[in-house]
Amino acid sequence: MNFSFSYRRPFDWQSHLAYLAYRSIPGVEIVTETTYARTISMAERLGHFIVEFEPGSNRVNIDIRYSEPQLFSQIIEKIKSIFDLCADSEHIDKFLAKDKRLKPMVNQFPGLRVPGCWSGFEVAVRAVLGQQVTVKAASTLVSRICARYGQPYQSTIDGLSYVFPEPEIIQWSNLDNMGIIGRRTEAIKGIAESVTSGQLVIDSSIDSKEFVDKICTIKGVGDWTAFYIAMRALNDPNAFPYSDLILRRSLTRKELTPKQLLALSESWQPWRAYAVMLLWKSYGVQKQRDLMLVKK
Repeated sequence: MNFSFSYRRPFDWQSHLAYLAYRSIPGVEIVTETTYARTISMAERLGHFIVEFEPGSNRVNIDIRYSEPQLFSQIIEKIKSIFDLCADSEHIDKFLAKDKRLKPMVNQFPGLRVPGCWSGFEVAVRAVLGQQVTVKAASTLVSRICARYGQPYQSTIDGLSYVFPEPEIIQWSNLDNMGIIGRRTEAIKGIAESVTSGQLVIDSSIDSKEFVDKICTIKGVGDWTAFYIAMRALNDPNAFPYSDLILRRSLTRKELTPKQLLALSESWQPWRAYAVMLLWKSYGVQKQRDLMLVKK
């Protein structure tokens, strides 16, 4: 079934897709310059969808391949969340540009949005595996889990071959010999157990502070992990992983302490998650420029 939606400009969907592409899970997601495709599981039925952006327009096309049409509205809402399609970027950019530190970044990168997710549990696993390792290293570990425990899926799209495993599966899985250190294995299993039992909910239905407090009681889960999940899975526009090393290095020549960064971010409320995307983007672009200069 095909759908088409418009969104408010500005929206830097190219950067949004690039963010998702860099973190994509082989076999579960495929990202190109204009499209995002992934497998899904709802109500014990498997399927997939494709999202395609039209260059030069403010429209996005969605193709859903799923056997239960009564759930299409839920799927569409999740897709809107993944791409933050309902955000008023013009308003958010104007607000953040009031800060003299952020204004040059807003001018350079207008329309950045906060990537959501299909599954809060999936993002939680990804966040735990991303602790103190590179993005690519975390992607490798996630892909190993999916290859071993993901449910096989036959798709019309080459490269979509399984769905991300449910918490009920991960709770009892053996994650040994996959390159995952013991503390992270314990954290992943702890999250899976809490989600399966209903003690932990990882979506926008729960208050962000309540979520952070709950998930931080799980051994191996700290504030960075909790706030990152809140950004992407709870769609909290004010979530702020203030201990993030890149954020602490992005604003001043001297690295800020988490406490200093948190104090500095007060004026960015209630849009701190969007400030995070600006700072990450700006830092990444600057690092690329520095690398190019070194190569010359």
